[in-house]
Amino acid sequence: MHGHGGYDSDFSDDEHCGESSKRKKKTVEDDLLLKKPFQKEKHGKVVHKQVAAELLDREEARNRRFHLIAMDAYQRHTKFVNDYILYYGGKKEDFRRLGENDKIDMDVIRENHRFLWNEEDEMDMNWEKRLAKKYYDKLFKEYCVADLTRYKENKSL
Repeated sequence: MHGHGGYDSDFSDDEHCGESSKRKKKTVEDDLLLKKPFQKEKHGKVVHKQVAAELLDREEARNRRFHLIAMDAYQRHTKFVNDYILYYGGKKEDFRRLGENDKIDMDVIRENHRFLWNEEDEMDMNWEKRLAKKYYDKLFKEYCVADLTRYKENKSL
């Protein structure tokens, strides 16, 4: 029917070659139309080892950051101390604090307490004296029972 004397063959190469190339063109054109402008191209090749290592490092850093954010301050501190000991060596006892010289606020107030404060005393004050003065200002001072035998020496019991 196609110019071969009215005889048609299912296996003729001339007819199918034209149709298969047209089909391929259509699928390529359809793929181009369906492709999004921000979509990355698909590569069939294996990536370079350095690129794969960078991607793995980035993923590991993201995981480490996620776990650090999920920890509270004490857990993060102990992790950093343990990492430091693993890297530089040493013992945990080297990091222990000695509490011999520790004072609580009440100890500081007892050491720096005065029954009467002068304006001259307020000129040169460190944080301990400021704390004692602040405590003194907050006291309820309407009634007082006091032993004033050592008033001149500026000492209290």
